[in-house]
Amino acid sequence: MSKIINSKTKMAAGAALIALSGFVPQPLISSADAATAKISVTGSLITGIQLAAGQNVKFGSVAATDINGNMAISTAGAVTPSKGVAVGGAPQAGSFAFTAVSTTPNVDITVAGLGALTLAASAGGAGPTGTAKLNKIILDNIGAAAVTLTNGGGGTAKKAGYDITSKTGPIKVGAVVTWGATQPIGAFTQQITLTMVY
Repeated sequence: MSKIINSKTKMAAGAALIALSGFVPQPLISSADAATAKISVTGSLITGIQLAAGQNVKFGSVAATDINGNMAISTAGAVTPSKGVAVGGAPQAGSFAFTAVSTTPNVDITVAGLGALTLAASAGGAGPTGTAKLNKIILDNIGAAAVTLTNGGGGTAKKAGYDITSKTGPIKVGAVVTWGATQPIGAFTQQITLTMVY
C-alpha cells in the first residue's frame, strides 16, 4: 500500500514540475503552407464645389450727372445709373463657371474685393476726380432667387445658408458701384474673389 501512495506522490510531483517549467505537452500539429498578397485603397476627398473664372463684369461708359448716386449692372447685363447716363462701351454681366456634387446642404457664399475703387485717368485723359465704391455683388442662376452680397465695410460680404437649386451652370454676376459728394470721373478695374462652401 505504501508503494501505491509513493507512486501517486511521485506522479503528482512530476506533474507539478512539468507545470512549473512551462512545458506543456502538445499534440503534433503540422503547419500548413501560407500565401500573402497586397492591394491599395485609393480615393479623393474634394470640396464638393468647383468654381472657375468666366466673364468679367463690364459697366461700359457711364457719365455721373449728380452727387450721391450709383450705377448698377444686372445679371442680364443691363446698366441703370441712378444719377447718371449710360453712354455705351459694351457693357456685359459677369460669370463664374460652377459645378457642385449636390444641391444639399445649403452653401455659404463669400465675396471679397468689395470697397473703395482706385480711379485712374479714363479714356481721353480725364480724371481721376472724386471717389467710388464697389458696394454690392449680385449672383444669379444657381438658386430659386438671386442673392445680393453687400459690403459691410471690411471689403467682404457673406451669405450663409444659400439654397442652391442647380448643380451646374454659369453663375451670373451683376454689381453696384456707388459715389458720394463729388461726381466721379475715372476708369477702374477691381478684382473680386468668390468662395462657396457646404
